Amino acid sequence: ENLDIHAGGEDLKFPHHDNELAQSEACFGCQQWVNYFTHTGHLHIEGLKMSKSLKNFITIRQALEHNTARQLRIMFLLQGWDQPMNYSDQTIDDARSKETTFKSFFREVEALARNDYLSEEVGWRMGEADHKLSEAYLAARQTVHESLLDNFNTKEAMGAMLKLINEANQYLRLPNAKPSVLLLRAIATYITQILKVFGVVNGGDDFGFGMGGGTGGDADANGNASEPYIDAMVSFRDNIRNAALEAAKGGDAKAAIQSILKICDGLRDDVLPKLGVRLEDRPTGTMWNLEDPEVMMREMAEKAAKEREIQISKLEKQLVAREKEVEKIKNSMVQPQDLFRTDEFKEWDEAGVPITLASGEPVSGGQVKKKKKAIEKQEKAYKDLMDKSGNNPQELLDATQTEVDAIKFKLSELSL
Repeated sequence: ENLDIHAGGEDLKFPHHDNELAQSEACFGCQQWVNYFTHTGHLHIEGLKMSKSLKNFITIRQALEHNTARQLRIMFLLQGWDQPMNYSDQTIDDARSKETTFKSFFREVEALARNDYLSEEVGWRMGEADHKLSEAYLAARQTVHESLLDNFNTKEAMGAMLKLINEANQYLRLPNAKPSVLLLRAIATYITQILKVFGVVNGGDDFGFGMGGGTGGDADANGNASEPYIDAMVSFRDNIRNAALEAAKGGDAKAAIQSILKICDGLRDDVLPKLGVRLEDRPTGTMWNLEDPEVMMREMAEKAAKEREIQISKLEKQLVAREKEVEKIKNSMVQPQDLFRTDEFKEWDEAGVPITLASGEPVSGGQVKKKKKAIEKQEKAYKDLMDKSGNNPQELLDATQTEVDAIKFKLSELSL
């Protein structure tokens, strides 16, 4: 007989909901059948309203093939619920960027909280900077509260939290920073609580997105959960040991150092991510965090894809430049006096300037003048080529063509 909240799309305001009110209030004999209506905005795909007739219809399952559920939720939280919502490459990229901002901040705080910070001097040790961050924290809480009271304005609330994280990041980057871990932990915990309300965070961790799935977990009686980590460390030790032994036997010390650094980077970039361990090299040392291996592998795949696109773009530009160079060399290899010795003409002067057409008619004065200029230009190009190639233009042409073939081969490998 009465509804507190009635939801629907904005296109149902009139006449659908008006008729529904009229019929239901007449049926139940009440003055107000619904206390609150919430009309959501339509979903737009790349700026156009999603519609089967426009053939731009996409299901949630299809969207999840390319994005995580968290990224989709963040994307919608960054838009007004009662306004048209846009699903596009730009809005998804923005959501991913914001997700990275949250994750990076949580990792920073996690690394600080992992230390025994309570055994150190507790309190605000950075004076005005501590007070400024604390005030920013309180202001952000107030803004989030007011935003949610204002028609569930999640966009404004998310903006306030991201602004607070920016303030915290600036605080952490101050010279000789002695951050208040308790304050940073309070900020991280508060942001996590709000994100839990928004459905972005699951789990019972005090702060952060937590870990979902992947390897790890509780070890069984045989300690099998530790095996991947032990294997990784044993393999890493073997590689480092072999590189050091090679240098000790009189090998190239510089090459050994480069090899060891490459092995260390491989552990960080290839081995540990598969185990859910993220390493970040900092001037002050290496920070580590545990994360979902699947998420890390997806991030690595996306990064590799972007790097491959950049590399392909560079190679394509190089290919165009080298092919032009091949063509230039071929054209410059023609001796000036032979430039116009073609079937088009019958007679030439001693400089190779055509004077009689194949038909027997004389070449016009204007054309003779143009041909002379072209031969003079060819003389300069031919001389430059001889100087550049050491009087061996064919060798230069072969070398340049080899470069072209090598670039094409690299492109074919990257395109597989």
